[in-house]
Amino acid sequence: MAQRIKFTTPSGTAVYPHLNTPDTQFNPEGVYKTSLSMENCDELIEACERLGREEFGDKAKFKTPFNRDEDTGQMVVKVKSKYAPMFFDSKGEIMAGDQVPQLWGGSTLKLGGTISAYSVSGSKGISLQLKKVQVITPISGSNDGDDSGFDAVDGGYIAKEILKEEFTVDEQDADEETMVQESASRF
Repeated sequence: MAQRIKFTTPSGTAVYPHLNTPDTQFNPEGVYKTSLSMENCDELIEACERLGREEFGDKAKFKTPFNRDEDTGQMVVKVKSKYAPMFFDSKGEIMAGDQVPQLWGGSTLKLGGTISAYSVSGSKGISLQLKKVQVITPISGSNDGDDSGFDAVDGGYIAKEILKEEFTVDEQDADEETMVQESASRF
């Protein structure tokens, strides 16, 4: 059986996280996963490469879960699991249920789990199996808290105000009945 080594990442920035709920786009059973962008993860990279050499040999080629982001120069590591991870707050205390915030891209996290080797249909590689997530700074929305709208612009389009008095209850009921009759006559 392949060797498994525990790992913990340095803190980094979550990229496309699916940690609160699994991603079911390509797997109906779902996969909990995220990428984590970090300044320095040399120890983790070395541990993965060492395990790969031990499992496949010094000259073997194998895939690793790392890529360098060409724009930022940071290392991006991919982790995943078919099981929901355990969540911890920044003090190391376990969180459960409603205590766990929604985690969006940009959240600062630390990840932990196991490093393992795989060999499937001639493809060899190292994967990082996610077991735990430490939430350092959660990001839980796409608008970064900016829901203030825009400043007014003179001379632009102004939406017509719809008044409730324009419709009476009888007119609404008549309109709904007409729509139901029109839909039924089509079949």
